[in-house]
Formats: sequence, C-alpha cells, structure tokens
Amino acid sequence: MIAPDDIFGLLAALLVICALAAGLERTSWGKRLSGAGIILLTALVAAQVGVLPRSAPLYGAIWTYMVPLAIALFLLKADLVKVFSEGGRVLLAFLAGMAGTAAGAGLASLFVDLGESEAAIAAVFTATYTGGSLNFVAVAEAIGFDDGSQLSAALAIDNILGVGFIVLLNFAAAWGLFQRWYGWRSEALHASGETHDTGEAAPASLLGLLSALALAAGAVALSGLIARVTGVADYELLVLTLLVTLVATIGRRFLAGLRGEDVVAMIFMYLFFAIIGAGADIGEMLQAAPGMFVMVGCIFGVHLVFVLVAGRLLKLNYAELVTASLACIAGPPIAAAIAILFKWRNLVAPGILTGVLGYVLGNFAGIGMFALLGGGGS
Repeated sequence: MIAPDDIFGLLAALLVICALAAGLERTSWGKRLSGAGIILLTALVAAQVGVLPRSAPLYGAIWTYMVPLAIALFLLKADLVKVFSEGGRVLLAFLAGMAGTAAGAGLASLFVDLGESEAAIAAVFTATYTGGSLNFVAVAEAIGFDDGSQLSAALAIDNILGVGFIVLLNFAAAWGLFQRWYGWRSEALHASGETHDTGEAAPASLLGLLSALALAAGAVALSGLIARVTGVADYELLVLTLLVTLVATIGRRFLAGLRGEDVVAMIFMYLFFAIIGAGADIGEMLQAAPGMFVMVGCIFGVHLVFVLVAGRLLKLNYAELVTASLACIAGPPIAAAIAILFKWRNLVAPGILTGVLGYVLGNFAGIGMFALLGGGGS
C-alpha cells in the first residue's frame, strides 16, 4: 500500500490511473464508459485492495487547489449569453430531478421499514441528493439525528452509491442511443466557445498556457477574497463562476487565442475523479442496513424517471440532462467536472449555478421531508 504521506508515490499512482484511462478511452468500449468512469472504477478497486489509501493530504490538495483552477481554466472561453440560455434549460431539468429525489424518498418510506429513524434517514438523503454533503450534515443537526452508527452507515452508502451514480451517468453521456433519444440542439455542444478560423488552429504555446494559468489562479484568489469579505465563503465556487464568466465575456477577443487550457483543466479533473473513487469505502457500506440501500436506489430511480420525462416533454438534450442530474445528486463540482471532460463548455457554469441552488434548497427539502413523514411528531 502507498502510504498517505508518500506524496510523489501517490501522485505517480494517480497519474498512472489517469493515463491508463486516457488511453483506454480511445477504444470502442472505453468510449462507452468514458475516461472518468474508468478512473472512478480503477481507483475504487485500487483502494479496496489496499494499493491506494482512502484518505491522504494529497487528496485534500487536489480538491482544494486543482478543482477550482480547472473550473476557472475551462470557463475562460465561456460565452455569457449562451451560458444563460443553456442554463435555463439545465435549471428546468434540475428542478425536475429535485422533485424526483423527494418523490423517491417519500415512495421508499412507504415500503421500507427503517424504524424510528426512518423520517430522519429519508430527510438526510433528500437533502444530500438535492444539494450535497453539507446539506446532509446541516439537516442531521437541524432535526437532531445523532445516532452515530446510522449516520455512519448512511454516509457510507451516500459515498459509494454516489460514485456508482456518477459512473452510470458517465456511461449514459457516452451512449449513442441515449444521445439520439435526447439529441435536440446537441450539434452545437462541442462547438460552443471555440473559434471558427478556417485555417489550422495554432498550437498551444508556453506564453498562452502560463497566461491562462495566471488568469485562472488570479480569479480563484479574487473570488475567495470577495466571498470572505461579503460573508458568503460557503459559496466561493459560485463567486468564481460569475467572476470568470464575466472576464471571459469582456475579454473574449483576447482569450479566444488561448490554446491548451482545456487539456490542463482535464488533467486536474482526471485527478479529481481518481480521489473520489479512492475515497469510497465498500466495506463500511456493506455493513449498513439493507433498507438504506433500497431507499437510495428508489431515490435514484425515481429521480432519473423525472429527469428523463422532463427531457422528453421539454426537449432537453442529453448533455443538459446529465449536467442537471449530477448537479442535483452529486453537487456542482462533479457536474462541472463532467461538463469539462465531455467538453460541454457552456454547461460548466449552469452545472455550478444549479448545483449551488441545490445547496440553498437542500436544507428546505430535507426538513420538509422530515415533517412530511411525521418526524419529531407528538
């Protein structure tokens, strides 16, 4: 096993996994699973057999430093007009998914017996699959759900099944049949934000890459400062998104000449998916109550039904549905990461914006579910 404090040994292992995934993604079956899905599964297996640690200082560094840099880099060519036009459709899919999450938790409570804590468990799962782990913790505190063993089991299931859901949507995003079923307006997905020169594109340059990194790092630093000064430190990612899209819109002529910044962003995001897979604990999950598995499975299933039906009725394309669903179930960093990896440039900001909205609504959804199921009753 690689020791958690062996920074370069661990980094080398993660990069090997990422390089392997990048190579396999070129194969016919690899395209169906996607590079992110291969990374998640490989890192998950490596952690379960003891090759990778489940937690390490390097993981925290990747999450803290590389993820915001990757988001800023990829947003440098975002078109603000297209961001908002695409964002409206992503928001519709997100709201449908949020309704599906709540409906799934309520449905599961009808045929799953989780004892006295049933309302509390349904509440924290509703919260986390509307917003994220912060909502899980906030709702647990708000409703007084302090059973250590059940909380630990619920968190383990949330972690491992959440990774499974990400893998599933990665597979769906690369699935040709799904793309045909939900192909409305999808022809412009990969062209958004790209230049349209008739000549051959200029190669990436050292000056261009350094300029992009400098802009991205500056944007991350400034957004952190703004978030702290304005008292919204928990929404730093939202501030970063708004700041970079504003810069990208104002400076679009200068930024259009940059090359290669999206490749750097994808490297960072590949490492991010590797640490997500490595952090999943299957052993702890398997010790959890079977009823929790059923409840989460029901939430995921009903959530997907709501999203897919909304997609048909509102003619939303597959990329919008995948981004919105991940923003709801997995949170804004994952939604942004998938959009980056599939090069859906104008869906990165909507994924973050709707995911942050989930942070706001998650607590209300969770506490509302608790009250609906009679939690803390007379």
